[in-house]
Amino acid sequence: MGEKKDSWIIKVKDEMEQMASSDTIETAEMKYWAKRSIYRVPACVSDLNKNAYKPQFVSFGPYHYGEDQLMPMEEHKHRALLHFLRRSNKPLESYVDSLAKEAESLKESYESLDPAWGRDTDLFLQLLIVDGCFMLEVMRTSTQEMDDYAHNDPIFSNHGKLHIMPYIRRDMLMLENQLPMRLLTILLAVENEKTEVRHLIYPSSV
Repeated sequence: MGEKKDSWIIKVKDEMEQMASSDTIETAEMKYWAKRSIYRVPACVSDLNKNAYKPQFVSFGPYHYGEDQLMPMEEHKHRALLHFLRRSNKPLESYVDSLAKEAESLKESYESLDPAWGRDTDLFLQLLIVDGCFMLEVMRTSTQEMDDYAHNDPIFSNHGKLHIMPYIRRDMLMLENQLPMRLLTILLAVENEKTEVRHLIYPSSV
């Protein structure tokens, strides 16, 4: 017990010395928190109604990836990726290489990232590319005709837009089910340098 106490005292003293320059520590803390943009719902809140804070249909990002009830959407997300890539006429490597330069920044967007994602950057980027392209395809259904999908596509057909898309859009609004805006910006920059995310969200501003 005595050794643990001494170790803790030394640790706190070291941290106090680092705070000797208030401007420096304030700037460091501001930079640290500025990186975070996608947060976890506190347990004391989510425990009141677990379903209210969890996606029910599709996962975006690492927080809820792999949950059983969300896995059926993975094949649809992958299909959307193929359509996105074919339409963009850009190789997948172009997207991977551009995002790899921002990998650490994208990881830092998440308040609480499982160490497994932190260790496997390739898998993390794969997840973000699939989810990011799917989100962009969903967003485009509001402003564009997606005529390269089959007329009976489960998601992007007229039937899918009417009966399935509302649930996908609902899950896109979940606090823990967000993607970094930087991800969408990079994907669009590779696809078409003149395209911006705001044009998909606010078509009247084009």
